[in-house]
Amino acid sequence: MGTFTEKIKEVLAAVLPVTLFVIVLHFALTPLTGQQMGQFLLGAFLVIIGLAVFLVGVDLGATPIGRLGGRFLVNTGKLPLLLAGGLFLGFLISIAEPDLQILAAQVQELTSFSITKWQMVIVVSVGVGLLVMVGFWRIIKQIRLRYVLWVTYGVILILSIINRPLFHDFAFDASGATTGAITTPFILALAAGVAQVTASRREDARDQFGLVGMASAGAILAVLAQGALQKSFDAAPPPGAGWQPPASFFEPFRLAAGVSFRDSLLSLAPLVIIFFLLHVTVLTLRGREKSRVYTGLFFCYLGLVLFMVGVMGGFMSTGHLIGNELVLRGKPLITIMAGFFLGMATVIAEPAVHVLTLSVEEETDGIIPRKVVLAFLAVGVAFSVALAVLRIYTPGLELWHILLPGYILIMIMSYFTPDLFLGIAFDAGGVASGPMTATFILAFTQGIAEGVPTADLLLDGFGVVALVAMAPLITLQILGLISVWRGRRQQKQTSLVTPELQSPGIEEED
Repeated sequence: MGTFTEKIKEVLAAVLPVTLFVIVLHFALTPLTGQQMGQFLLGAFLVIIGLAVFLVGVDLGATPIGRLGGRFLVNTGKLPLLLAGGLFLGFLISIAEPDLQILAAQVQELTSFSITKWQMVIVVSVGVGLLVMVGFWRIIKQIRLRYVLWVTYGVILILSIINRPLFHDFAFDASGATTGAITTPFILALAAGVAQVTASRREDARDQFGLVGMASAGAILAVLAQGALQKSFDAAPPPGAGWQPPASFFEPFRLAAGVSFRDSLLSLAPLVIIFFLLHVTVLTLRGREKSRVYTGLFFCYLGLVLFMVGVMGGFMSTGHLIGNELVLRGKPLITIMAGFFLGMATVIAEPAVHVLTLSVEEETDGIIPRKVVLAFLAVGVAFSVALAVLRIYTPGLELWHILLPGYILIMIMSYFTPDLFLGIAFDAGGVASGPMTATFILAFTQGIAEGVPTADLLLDGFGVVALVAMAPLITLQILGLISVWRGRRQQKQTSLVTPELQSPGIEEED
């Protein structure tokens, strides 16, 4: 009970800024009806309860399964089996990710089924599995992360050149959506289990980070490869593709409940199957340990259902309405500023962000405080959402015009960034764009795109998740470079103090 109370306090502090921001906008700029405000407040309540229960479940269930799975694969001592396990686990955990299901459903609807939901889900999951396998290989062979990233993003650049601009949106959005509430804690724990073979404590835990970033890159590669191979493509959204108002107060929650029960069960099924196979075939666990994990998985399921019902029932509709209303006010600067503060408030509420920042603090023994990582993430995401809104208002400004110079800067910075911070940055790029971003912020920008006369709902409505995923790659590398500069400065000050301790006056006293 004490753990749940702590999680409630933590989540309340995270969700409260989003709630207060929407309330301020309601009274100041975008008045909502009583029904709309009531739906948002009910959604916020479900998000708080669901996220707290989910995080308790992650601690009890998902994280131990990832560690046990990685440890088992390493203990086999067979590299082919380890790589095959990475491919299999990466594919299974990604195909069940709720964020990816939501994004794929939106792509299916707005492309008139030119790209079906399951087509995109399977393609992305294959890419994630392949790059998780490459990540395992990198850890075992102790190849520096930057070298693998340079090659990977070099291939991404080539595929981007031969792709349609719309596939840039889909690919980079998928990179953020695929590393969400289920995938992130599992992959982090999996990486920790595999990294034990490299004596990661001696290496400052640097091998324990970077695998989530590799999984995100796999999603980009897979979707761009699909775009290069798919010759026929209808990019016209169907008539009436915009947001439709609900018929009653509870209708969106009722509809979301059915989807959430099914998708959350699908999300947890791979974890249950993996753990069942592990403890039946190879692992010897006490009854209490097994019960603890199964209890954690149940909490994950219950929390994820409540969280997704809250997000889909109240947050998405409110995000779309606010975005549309701000455009109707005819003040682009205010809309951009709203995007800035909304991005800052929303990323703090992402469940995967809490998992990552806590993992960073624990694995670095508190050297990198979670509050510092969270602050850098919030600022980066705030600017990225504001930039996404600016792109909608600017005719002819395409996503690659921003991503290309951004990733060139990221690759240059990666040469100077310490390995630990580089891994954390690329992991954070995936986790910053989780359920709240893939729903609330995406709906917010689509509402803006629907209201701006010069914007394209399909081309401009997507892409915000990509920019959110890119921001931490820059801001957390800056944090790493700052740490290098401070370390050198302290070393220089120490070297200046040492001669003074050896001065003639001190020698006479001795």
